Amino acid sequence: MAGRAVVVGAGIAGMTAAWSLAAAGFRVVV
Repeated sequence: MAGRAVVVGAGIAGMTAAWSLAAAGFRVVV
């Protein structure tokens, strides 16, 4: 269970980081 929690946490962190980069890129384009 702990391993699964780590994987889920890492996935959420990765998605958050990707979204932040996409948002920053969008601001630069605009």
